[in-house]
Amino acid sequence: MKRIKSWMQAARLPSLSYILIPILLGTSIAWSQGYSTPSYSLVGLLFYGVCNQLFIIFGNDYADQDTDALNQTFTIFSGGSRAIVEGKLSSKSILSATILFAFFMLLLAIYFSILKNDAVFFILTLISIALLHAYSYPPIKLSYRGGGEILQALGVGFVLPLFAYRFFSINFSEFEFNLMPALFLINLSSAMATSLPDFPSDLKSSKNTVTVIFGSLYVKIAILLIESVSLIYLKTWLPERNFPCSEITTCIMVLCILFSLVGLKSNPKEKLLSLFVFLSILFTLTFQIHLILSFYF
Repeated sequence: MKRIKSWMQAARLPSLSYILIPILLGTSIAWSQGYSTPSYSLVGLLFYGVCNQLFIIFGNDYADQDTDALNQTFTIFSGGSRAIVEGKLSSKSILSATILFAFFMLLLAIYFSILKNDAVFFILTLISIALLHAYSYPPIKLSYRGGGEILQALGVGFVLPLFAYRFFSINFSEFEFNLMPALFLINLSSAMATSLPDFPSDLKSSKNTVTVIFGSLYVKIAILLIESVSLIYLKTWLPERNFPCSEITTCIMVLCILFSLVGLKSNPKEKLLSLFVFLSILFTLTFQIHLILSFYF
């Protein structure tokens, strides 16, 4: 039982929302255009998303274990799972799990490619694996060189919705590409937000996150600007669809921006900073849920 709890801690299951919601968005867009497949196909797609997330979580934990050991300002949103740092799991076990879930992703991608007679699933999976490697591992290791947040936004904002959409459709010609700027920006702001609490340990280990490069205050201002612009884009340039709870999701996003202002001058380890990060993540997820519901209904 203790071993299971350790692996549950390492898996950080709440973070599955980062992966599954973009997959549901791509699915919703395809369904709105009349594409459909049996429900078990969606289950298979979501299982692929679970494998993807576990590959990312375990891969980052293994790569960042030295920096995480220095981290005294970690939160539930940042700083890794702490499973290696706390001695609950060995780094070798986490590395083995990373390789295992990468293997599962590739197996599923090959199966999807054969099933759909389309190699795009295998190609997009290779891109997903390459993004994680470029983010966390030499020789590129952008999370330390600077620009890692961009890779996160590309993976979650571009690759996953496209993967899910193509799973149900026949090509990309009808995909809602006008969504891409907003999806990239909100996922970028969320990635920026999760770097805020880890600033002290990232600075010590020369990890060039946006917070280390530009400073906490400027990053928070940039996040609020991105969220505001994205919300305006959602309500003006994107086609408006009436659906249940539209006013509620819009209200949640507005409140996320407004309440984030109280944490503008907060520092690592302070509850107001955790609130700021939570609200940024909530904004990003709500933005995508708003889109999912608008296409579904």
